[in-house]
Amino acid sequence: MCPQCGSGAEVRTARELFDMMNGAREQAFQRLNQFRHPGSGPAPGQGAGSADDDDYDHYNVEGSDSQLRGNRGWNQGQRGRGFDFNSGGDSPIDDVGGAVLGAALGFAGRAIGRRMKKAFEEKVMPAVEAKAAQAQQQWEQSKAEQDAIVARYPELRGCTKDQVVFLDGGMRTVPVSEIKMPVTLAQADSIVARLR
Repeated sequence: MCPQCGSGAEVRTARELFDMMNGAREQAFQRLNQFRHPGSGPAPGQGAGSADDDDYDHYNVEGSDSQLRGNRGWNQGQRGRGFDFNSGGDSPIDDVGGAVLGAALGFAGRAIGRRMKKAFEEKVMPAVEAKAAQAQQQWEQSKAEQDAIVARYPELRGCTKDQVVFLDGGMRTVPVSEIKMPVTLAQADSIVARLR
C-alpha cells in the first residue's frame, strides 16, 4: 500500500520500476539503430535511383513537377508570359530551352543532395554514434547498479500514481523528482536511510 494515496493498485517493486525505465531506454536505442542503419530498400514514394545517389527522388527534383509544386506565388496572378517549364512555349526554341534548364536544375539538385548526404554521413553520424556508444556503456553500468539495488533493498517500492518511493510497510516517502537518474547504489543507500 502506498502511504501517500493508500492504494496498492499502482505500487511496483524496485525491479518492476527499473524494468519500465529500461524498456523505454531500449526502445530509444532501437530507434537510434534504425536511424543509423535504415532499411536497404528505397523509402515509400521514392524512385530506385542509381548506385551513386541511393534513394534520391528523381520524380520530383526540387519542385520541378508543377502538379506537386502547386501555386507557390512566384507565378501567381501574372498574366501573359510567365516563366514555367510546362508552359508549352511559343516556339520550339522555348521548349528546348525549358527542357535544358529543367535538366540542369535536376542535375544540380542531385549534386547538392549527394553533398549534403556525404557531409551528414561523414560529420554528423560519427558524432551521434559516439554519443550512442557512450550512452550504451553508461546504460550497461546502470543496469548493474539496478541489480545491486534490488538485491540490497527488496522492500523498496514505488507508486506510479503519486510518483514516490517508499519501503514496504513504511510511512515515509521520497518524491521521484528528487532522485537523480541513473540511480546509483550510493544514492539508493541515502534514499533508504531517509525512508527508515
